[in-house]
Amino acid sequence: MFMSFQKGRTGFRLFSLLLLLAAVTLFCFIPVIPSLVIRDTLSHELMWSRCITADTSFGIRWTHSIHRSLIEEQYRIQSGQIVLSEMSFHDYGIGMENELSPGEELVISDGVFRIRHMNRIFPALHLFIGQVRANHTLLFAGQEIPLGTIDRPGSAITIQTETRSIFSMIGGY
Repeated sequence: MFMSFQKGRTGFRLFSLLLLLAAVTLFCFIPVIPSLVIRDTLSHELMWSRCITADTSFGIRWTHSIHRSLIEEQYRIQSGQIVLSEMSFHDYGIGMENELSPGEELVISDGVFRIRHMNRIFPALHLFIGQVRANHTLLFAGQEIPLGTIDRPGSAITIQTETRSIFSMIGGY
């Protein structure tokens, strides 16, 4: 009788261990981590990724090809979407915003044009990394990250939010 009880107990422990391992493995594959990612548009290869929270914001700064002045766009993450919230630039001319959407405000101070209170929603941002003078730079968490260091200049990239799993965060896909 004692031997039968030990076998039952060992079987229960083994079953419990296997069940725990299966649960942990499954948890590692379930997408639960909100992330801002940059993928190569053609290959879909993950080039860069960082965890985000509901109030994450970031910016993109580049040099305009015609005026050769800096342009900076500020974005925030809202419900998994990317929202353009502000834009600033030094020269008003070709290729620049010429109409304000309802609620937006144009402020000019210290020689800088600033469009505030923007609420333009994008599921993803698609852009080509400049090859000559654009010097596209991602502004994220206090860092300035030249996009030319993330993918080669001239590449098409997609910036978007994704919910990633622990496994994908470790594996980098």
